[in-house]
Amino acid sequence: MLPGRESVPGAQSSSRPPRHIVVNTPVVPATVVSSQSVTLADEGARLRRLTRLLFAVVWIVPGTLAAAQLSFFGEGLGIAFPFPRALLWQVAAWSVWGLWSQVILTLVDRVRLGAGRLRRWLAVHGACMILACTFNLLIMAWLDQLFESGAQVRSYGFALRMVIVRHLEFQVVLYWAVLGAAYMVEYVRRYRERDRAAVQLEQKLALTQLDALRQQLNPHFLFNALNSVTELMEQDVRLAQQTLTRVADLLRLSLRSAASATIPLWQEIELVELYLQIARVRYGTGLQTDINVESAAIDLSVPSFLLQPLVENALKHGLAPGQHGQRIEVHVSRAGGMLVLVVEDNGQGLDGLITTSGRFLAAQPSVGGLGIGLTNTRSRLTMLYGDRYAFRMNNHANGGCRVEIRIPIDA
Repeated sequence: MLPGRESVPGAQSSSRPPRHIVVNTPVVPATVVSSQSVTLADEGARLRRLTRLLFAVVWIVPGTLAAAQLSFFGEGLGIAFPFPRALLWQVAAWSVWGLWSQVILTLVDRVRLGAGRLRRWLAVHGACMILACTFNLLIMAWLDQLFESGAQVRSYGFALRMVIVRHLEFQVVLYWAVLGAAYMVEYVRRYRERDRAAVQLEQKLALTQLDALRQQLNPHFLFNALNSVTELMEQDVRLAQQTLTRVADLLRLSLRSAASATIPLWQEIELVELYLQIARVRYGTGLQTDINVESAAIDLSVPSFLLQPLVENALKHGLAPGQHGQRIEVHVSRAGGMLVLVVEDNGQGLDGLITTSGRFLAAQPSVGGLGIGLTNTRSRLTMLYGDRYAFRMNNHANGGCRVEIRIPIDA
């Protein structure tokens, strides 16, 4: 177990730092910050509120422009007004559309436009347009009489006739313009909801696939470990019991990480060390291990069961039980924005020529022939990081195999 980490209940062999694990300095565990996710309903409601607020206050802009036009450019026509008076007049006239826009937004939500609904849709919006234009013209005539009382506006009836002549067609066009803008915002909102729903569904599918891949590894190494215990039962019962205890610790660690696709690196190192302790029962004292972890990387997140399949592959395909001078080395360090994980052995190496297959350097004839552990590991890396990871596998010139994985730290 690494310095500063809580020991696993029932673990006997992991109560102190493994003899060949090198960690430069103890590291304080990272603080976990919880965040509350925003649902589709919450985001949709927030966008609706923002839309209604925007449609309510946007009319201040044309009102201000109209007031500036009257105040600064109307003097040559004899219709100039002080800017505060003109601003109050025009903003009041335009703000009526702030109320009608709320009605239009409500109708967009409740009166759907689709196949078989066109007549009802036209009838509803036609009636609303007539009501809105009538109300607006009456209000505009009243405001004209109030602010422009004098020779130009002799009575309310005269103001109403002038407003109808000047603004009727504009009010009709403005209604349909507001309706079109409301539908545009509505379609953008629906598109965002569908897009986010698709992303969430894709994420759930990816998590399900990751969990299936991770669970596939559990029996893979567990069966191998139990086979080692079975072989020991007829040779050394006490050692078999100790090994079975380590298998239980290993299973306990794997269950602890089962709820998440990624775990802190120190947990992965604990799991690898337990696995190597079980492997030493079969491979004997001739197997030497060296795990070197850079202190700055010890709390970084890595996919669970990332290193264990690489170590198992080195044991299974590179080394042989009972031989002396066999060695497995694990090195983890940071390189810029990447976390570099290397597993090396001094065994027989890979058979066949080394070829390039995408981002994966593998032995011929196929990547799939390398076994379930490495194939599974590469699949999970692809699902977690897309094309932002690197997986390199090659032989040493003097024998042995080297596997290098690079993953982004900020993922």
